[in-house]
Amino acid sequence: MRKTNKLYRLFIICVFFNMLNISNVFAAGSKFSYGISTEVGKGSMGNGLADAPQRDMLFIPISLFGGFNIKKVRLGLNYEYLIGNQSTDPINVANTNLSGKGSALGVRLDYYTGIQSIGLVYRLSSDYTPDKQTFAGTSVKYKGSFGYSIQYMRQIKNRWGFIVDYTAEEYKESLTSSPIKWNRIGLGVVFSNFGAVGGGK
Repeated sequence: MRKTNKLYRLFIICVFFNMLNISNVFAAGSKFSYGISTEVGKGSMGNGLADAPQRDMLFIPISLFGGFNIKKVRLGLNYEYLIGNQSTDPINVANTNLSGKGSALGVRLDYYTGIQSIGLVYRLSSDYTPDKQTFAGTSVKYKGSFGYSIQYMRQIKNRWGFIVDYTAEEYKESLTSSPIKWNRIGLGVVFSNFGAVGGGK
């Protein structure tokens, strides 16, 4: 199952880069948009119970996205690599540490003008691996099948812009007592072909 998930993600990433290559064929005013973004976000993580009390987290997501535009609607794909760092001292949360790394694949739907966009990312498949092993000395991996992001992007100059993001997710395959949940509010920069897309015309 793990091998199938890795192959699936590799396939999606290959499709994404093929879409980027296709976009080079189009002249200015094409209906294809793509980009990469990175953010710093603050939020929380845990299940609120004794085995994983809620704690403060600092998240650093790096995302690739691409999509086709139909008038002012963009439909596309989104891939995110996530670094999570626990801000709360482990001694205050039952000596647990949820710092780790993860990734997620999803689809996105935006209202897109070519200069700015606001939309929703639905996370189809995701996982998160804490850096610290369990007391038994084994590594664990949390898996989720539902999560979402609400994002706003705005062009600042040429291909550079900023992004504001709210994300929430539940890892259904995590702890038996109650699933791990997390959320973040982030702000960052985005590099995209804003001006080359004719969505705002």
